[in-house]
Amino acid sequence: MPIIKVPSDFRFRDYGIVNFDRVLSVFDWSLKDVEVCIDLSNSTKLNYQTLSLFVLYIWKLRTQNCYIDFKHSDDSQNMWQRMGAMGWSQVLNRENQNFVGNKYKPLIAIRNNDDFKVALEKSQAYTENFNLEYEKTLRYVLSELMYNTMEHGITITNDNNIRIPSVIQFNWYQGKDELSFIVADIGIGIKRHLEKAYPGFVNHSEAIRRAIEPQVSGTFSRESAYGSKDNAGIGLYISSNIMRKLKANLYIVSGKGVVHVSPTDITSKELQNKWPGTFVYGEVKLGTDTQFQLHSMMQELREKARQEVETKSKAEQEGNFYIHIRNYFGVYAEDKEAAKTFRDSKIIERVESGDQITLDFSDVKAAPHSFLSALLATPITKLGIVAYKKIKVINASPEIRETIDFILDENTE
Repeated sequence: MPIIKVPSDFRFRDYGIVNFDRVLSVFDWSLKDVEVCIDLSNSTKLNYQTLSLFVLYIWKLRTQNCYIDFKHSDDSQNMWQRMGAMGWSQVLNRENQNFVGNKYKPLIAIRNNDDFKVALEKSQAYTENFNLEYEKTLRYVLSELMYNTMEHGITITNDNNIRIPSVIQFNWYQGKDELSFIVADIGIGIKRHLEKAYPGFVNHSEAIRRAIEPQVSGTFSRESAYGSKDNAGIGLYISSNIMRKLKANLYIVSGKGVVHVSPTDITSKELQNKWPGTFVYGEVKLGTDTQFQLHSMMQELREKARQEVETKSKAEQEGNFYIHIRNYFGVYAEDKEAAKTFRDSKIIERVESGDQITLDFSDVKAAPHSFLSALLATPITKLGIVAYKKIKVINASPEIRETIDFILDENTE
């Protein structure tokens, strides 16, 4: 009997650092036609979001004709019961059945509009003591994430036509005054989804970065990956920017890629282990004194999205390769390794094709010399003096503009 041995510490955070590989390494997705023991007997440090992933995992194994047995520690048993996860089999096989657990540790299967409404009602209980704008804002983010997973994440298995739902779980950690949530599925994944309409991506994290641009992951110009679509394509863009305004952390994991949207920047990396679908993990400090109005914030973000789409469309009509630096690298563009990866996978190819490059630095507060050099020095060297015509910089602060001018001079001698 294969045994899935879960470590004693099965949480995303490892001494303050989020470590998804440690969690994802536990799952073996290849198991079929066997009895599987999931051994949590030594697990004493857990959280509800990581345990929620096990629900999707056992659903997937069950559709692969596996039979599931559990060994629990006292901690895992109690948490499993509080979430209502004991009813995983009934939820999988009955369309109208959902998890019945502690109202303060809710786990909800997302399959239809009824599930959607239940999840929003339960999320409201966590924020009802905070100001109305905060409550509406968090509700909006969860709505967009659940809409996305309803559109793209529900899996229908080929062998036995079982429909695997998505899940959402959230929990208030009183000591930290923090709401953590996860919206997870084992659907097609972001990379495969986008590649139905866009050229291939070098890796999963690049595809995720692309997905948080406005009007990318929604309506497609070609045949959609999911048939007809109503999504305008700015939901993930607005949600990720709202999380920044809340001074929160948002992690998007799909395949082997992870993108971290923090209050100040966007970072990404490839993981050693994959998640066959997508999950979004968020951490929101509820006690923050952030002041905002959702209506004005939404107006601002939609206007920025509109301007960006117009600028990009105009650049593409003129034969330019348009790059909005904030969308790829954050407000503080400092990830040198990400700059190198983007340079090698995207910019060099366009340079060699003779295209013009447009770099849009709107909303970017800082970009150090090391980052800009990693991004531009090699393309400038390849172009030589022509780089002054081929590389166009717009909406950059004087400091960023001066640094790029220095890199141009330095690499065209």
